[in-house]
Amino acid sequence: MRISKDMQLSERETDDLCRECGLGGDIFPCKMCPRSFHPACVGLPGVPSEEWFCDNCTILVQKEKALAANKNAKAAGRQAGVDSIEQILKRAIRIVPICDDLGGCALCKKKDFNNSVFDERTVILCDQCEKEYHVGCLRSEWQVDLKELPEGEWFCCDSCSEIRSSLDKMISEGAQPLSESDLDIIRKKHESKGLIMDTDTEIRWQLVAGRSATADGNSLLSSAVPVIHQSFDPIIEAHTGRDLIPEMVHGRRPKEGMPGQDYSGMYCAVLTVGSNVVSAALLRVMGGDVAELPLVATSMDLQGLGYFQVLFSCIERLLVSLKVKHFMLPAAHEAEAIWMKKFGFSKIPQDQMEAY
Repeated sequence: MRISKDMQLSERETDDLCRECGLGGDIFPCKMCPRSFHPACVGLPGVPSEEWFCDNCTILVQKEKALAANKNAKAAGRQAGVDSIEQILKRAIRIVPICDDLGGCALCKKKDFNNSVFDERTVILCDQCEKEYHVGCLRSEWQVDLKELPEGEWFCCDSCSEIRSSLDKMISEGAQPLSESDLDIIRKKHESKGLIMDTDTEIRWQLVAGRSATADGNSLLSSAVPVIHQSFDPIIEAHTGRDLIPEMVHGRRPKEGMPGQDYSGMYCAVLTVGSNVVSAALLRVMGGDVAELPLVATSMDLQGLGYFQVLFSCIERLLVSLKVKHFMLPAAHEAEAIWMKKFGFSKIPQDQMEAY
């Protein structure tokens, strides 16, 4: 970041694709970093004539200003005159081994596969729960006799098929009005802070999937990305340098023949006030056993007003209707108390988490 403050990036050094939607065209770069954007993807009417910083760099600048009196910043070597390498070496680093028992065929538990030709060891993945199966194991264990890899979607059981149908129906219905009890939560939060809730502006929630999103759906997803970036630093993919947050929000899969994570199973739930996305949550429904909430965020200036609490209730009711047994999320240590006391979550043992 210190280097980038003194750099003037040329057009050659900036991204040639929009970081929000992944497409090219009439894009412009952030003043501090190489990221480029379509004006519409970041809520601008056109290319800004003055210096413009992306949400991530704006937040970084704000964080840097707050470091001067921050003890943790000194410990991390992020203050002037503090040797960062010395500070790092003073601290213990915990390396967590990855369990070798994870993954593999859901029936035989073995990890071998053969995808060069179609045979007994060819692996197929369920398009809802994402479990892996050997074609031969499906034939011997479940009497599912596949002659070739099916075109389109494939589901391992009726439950996964029914869940996908229900989710697709929810998406097709578009924005849903909030119940009076949900609106009352937001109203009381406003009153507790001495604010008056705007009753003329409609508040709705909506489930969107990038793989099947309409133009309006893609617009909502593009609006959700900066909301999440306000609370989370970019999650960088090591071999490409790409920020994975837009990839997850838009539910993208790797291009044909290219390595990378497949996020096509991701859903994004958004809460809108009028036409503005104020709260967003990423959701994966891994069949009837477990659903996961990897990232949630609310606009910085609207936090504490009950918006995410209401969005969470809508998601929870959806999962109850789908008969999903368990709802999981990764929580930072400082946020554990909020999730456990306010939302009713509890810690689970490591072996149980690995099983899920």
